[in-house]
Amino acid sequence: MKTVCFFICAAFLLADAPTHAQSMVWKNKNWECRIAADGTLEHIVFKDGGRNDTVPFFRKGNAGPSFYANMGGKNINAQWIPNGYRSFRAAIDGVECNLTYKEWKGKPAIRVTLANKGNVPFQPVKAGLKLGIDTWMEKYPDWFGKYFPTLMMNEKSHFYGYLQTPAGHTLAIVSPQPVASWSVDYNLGYLDPAPHWFMGHRIESLNLDLLNALPLPAHCPLDLWQLKQGETKEWIIAFAGIRSPNEFEETVHHIAGTPVIRMNRTAYRPGDKAVFEVLSDGTPDVQVADHNGSPVKVTVEKTAANVHSVSCTLSAAGLYTIKARQGAKQATGTLSAHNTWKWTLEKAREGALKYHQKATSHAESWYGFHSAFIAARHFPEKQLDEALRTRFDRLFNLLHDSEKMKPLFYASRIQNTSCTIGLLVDKYEAYGDLEALNKAARLADWLIATAQRADGAYVNHGTVYTSVIYVAKSILELVSAEYEQAKKDSAWQEIAERHYASAKRAIDQLVDAQGDFQTEGELTFEDGMISCSALQIGMLALMQPEGQERKRYTEAMLKILRSHDCLAQLRVPDARRRGGTMRFWEAQYDVQMLPNMFNSPHGWSGWRAYATYYAYLLTGDERWIEETYNAMGTFSNLIDFRTGDLRWAFVVDPYLRVRQTCSHDTRFTADSLSFGNPHPNLYDTREFVIGEQYVNMISDWQTVNTQDNDVHELFKCMGETVLTNAFIVERTDGSIMAYNCHATQRKGQLTVTADEKQIIRLHCNLKSPFTVSFNGKTQTLGSNYLGWAFTENK
Repeated sequence: MKTVCFFICAAFLLADAPTHAQSMVWKNKNWECRIAADGTLEHIVFKDGGRNDTVPFFRKGNAGPSFYANMGGKNINAQWIPNGYRSFRAAIDGVECNLTYKEWKGKPAIRVTLANKGNVPFQPVKAGLKLGIDTWMEKYPDWFGKYFPTLMMNEKSHFYGYLQTPAGHTLAIVSPQPVASWSVDYNLGYLDPAPHWFMGHRIESLNLDLLNALPLPAHCPLDLWQLKQGETKEWIIAFAGIRSPNEFEETVHHIAGTPVIRMNRTAYRPGDKAVFEVLSDGTPDVQVADHNGSPVKVTVEKTAANVHSVSCTLSAAGLYTIKARQGAKQATGTLSAHNTWKWTLEKAREGALKYHQKATSHAESWYGFHSAFIAARHFPEKQLDEALRTRFDRLFNLLHDSEKMKPLFYASRIQNTSCTIGLLVDKYEAYGDLEALNKAARLADWLIATAQRADGAYVNHGTVYTSVIYVAKSILELVSAEYEQAKKDSAWQEIAERHYASAKRAIDQLVDAQGDFQTEGELTFEDGMISCSALQIGMLALMQPEGQERKRYTEAMLKILRSHDCLAQLRVPDARRRGGTMRFWEAQYDVQMLPNMFNSPHGWSGWRAYATYYAYLLTGDERWIEETYNAMGTFSNLIDFRTGDLRWAFVVDPYLRVRQTCSHDTRFTADSLSFGNPHPNLYDTREFVIGEQYVNMISDWQTVNTQDNDVHELFKCMGETVLTNAFIVERTDGSIMAYNCHATQRKGQLTVTADEKQIIRLHCNLKSPFTVSFNGKTQTLGSNYLGWAFTENK
């Protein structure tokens, strides 16, 4: 009989010796845990360091840890039976699962054993544990104490991940043994039309799938797809409270005894030297390879106890895989050398033409015009630009009453109008099209007159929609263009001031809400609701002079942005995902694919990137520009670096059996008006398996309303943040960090060279006085300088 050992950690010490008819309290000086009579956990309380962090567990339906399996249909959930001291057992299809609560390296832990006592191999789709951690984010303020599954990573030799609350409490989950996969159970949303269900916005369960069918991503263990007759496997899984995110990798290394990759930066330019760390007890064997599998020379240097700095040069654009080995243990990661921003925007513009922009009930379906107009502004291509401009004019006229200047359809979806305002501003800036600016101003007047409530909020039938695709930001983008036009025509001054006052009132309402926000659809601690609130407050803060008002808005924005950390991939050592936000209900609308899945990055991941960019400009904290730059590198990979083709999103889940529409709606063409969200099951569908991969666009062949063109939000964000801007940061040790440029330092002189021709603005964050040269110009800057030192009109 073959035995493979696995550990899942949660430390418990017996306080009493109760019977199984009542719950048991286990505790030591750092933890207190309560095990229910049914064998599941009620809660864990972390008490070390003077804190009192409670991790709640479900008590109904999704209680856990519990043994479950899926054999190809619905999940089968087993009930625990007492099986000795702190132990329980359950069985499914001849496979017995034993669970014992125990301590592991000072942490609360469970030992799980699977034994096949049947007469045939056990080959489930997946089988393992429903952890039972309360992930149900339903209402304010309760959601601040709920745990979101922020990061999960399967390695061939171990497993690690963490959940985080909006309040910042972090729970690490670590197994020193390999776990095949992980999955999430998502809730059902609504019927439309019956009997077809759309998926919801909440998470019912995080599962560790100890066994899982193939295929799986290459870094996962690929031999855990079955349990042979007579075979037994054993796991241990550990829970650890993390006081600071910076402790995460050290905690994983300590519990699992494996190498761990820690990287602050994931995005680079070709020719850059990439640097990351490997936490390892001995000198690790580190291998880096390009996308063709060709090895890259690496240098490994020990910098502290158990910490090794690794550097390598990324010679060409593409993705680079990392393998760090210590004996039989292995950790993996991915670095990215991105193509130029110019190339990226040009390819996004080509994608806007290839993947049809459609006149529908949802602005997302014509979002590609952002990429079209931004690229036209900076990199004009007459024939391509004219085709896209003509297409935009046609769609605009289909969707709007051009005399009264208001939407003809779905007028209550005010985000459609605000998005159109933003598109018209981009068109104005690309072509100097004053008619476009006039249309934008009139649409703003209509929106303010019909949708702004007395307290300032922009609403849809009483629900606050200010942060449903940043309605106020779109108006502030218009205001900026109006102020520029006022320099030529003073009549625009009053118009700009009127629109600014409206947007400010709306953003003030967000500040006053103190996190009690509203959004479209099923309410949850929703990615966009939070990030769009933060970015709009940050944008308004930047429009204030130095002083108390600017400080007040900045503090409000940072509080919201930090709460959003739990929804963002900020520590994953993977350049395909770093900086993406964990949305999970968009695939059914965007690419007609079910069930729910984590799309990260998705087009709406750009909302957080605006906020981190504004946070950096306001504070000078390098964390925020580093996050922004990493995210931009991640976003750029949605353009295939080999082919230049546009993809919709990256799916994080390692194993999903999905169903996707595979035929177009023959009643429509891409030129037709199309309304509503057509359910995938209304068309021919195909089932197949995906996992940790990019998903293609479908608007080149699907004729009805699909919203895959929301990916262009990422390129709009790129146009604002990095396309024309460079940044230099002086760190506390006197070294200079450069983003989008290269800097040479010599005796109080800084010579800065932009990475691309269109980069014409330089933001400086300097502690010491320097004479700075950039693009043929020179300035002397004093100590503690934070701001734009070199600017030109974009």
